[in-house]
Amino acid sequence: MHMEDQVRTIENREELFREKAGKYAVCHSNECPLREHCLHSFLKDYVPEEYPVATCINLRNPKMQKADCPSYMSSEPVRMPLGLKAMYYDMPKHLEQSIKNHLINLFNRKRYYQFHSGYQPIPPAEEQVIRRVLVEFGWTQEPAFDGYVEEYLW
Repeated sequence: MHMEDQVRTIENREELFREKAGKYAVCHSNECPLREHCLHSFLKDYVPEEYPVATCINLRNPKMQKADCPSYMSSEPVRMPLGLKAMYYDMPKHLEQSIKNHLINLFNRKRYYQFHSGYQPIPPAEEQVIRRVLVEFGWTQEPAFDGYVEEYLW
């Protein structure tokens, strides 16, 4: 993977927002304390004009527009690991197989191989699961991932 593929620039970030705006709920709140840093709020400006309808956050819901809004999504990209192949390089074969089988049972085969191949970045919660499993199986070294990517947590 090339470096330009791993870090989103301003131009392709806006392209990404335009692509996602039609698929995710947008928020039109002017009173929400989180609006300056919420992806839902940013997306409202990227809904294509030709769309007659856009999915919106229900501002009448009493849980919304508060500091603990359940729909809040950070507008900051998160650095996430990409690929699991390097993690197994220095690992004994029996340990590798046990860990791999355990992770497949936790994530399911399809999701595991999406993480393993680097097709999908590993979100922070899943990264913590991987780290916990390694410790449970006795692996004391820091996990070596194939790379890292900055992405939004959709």
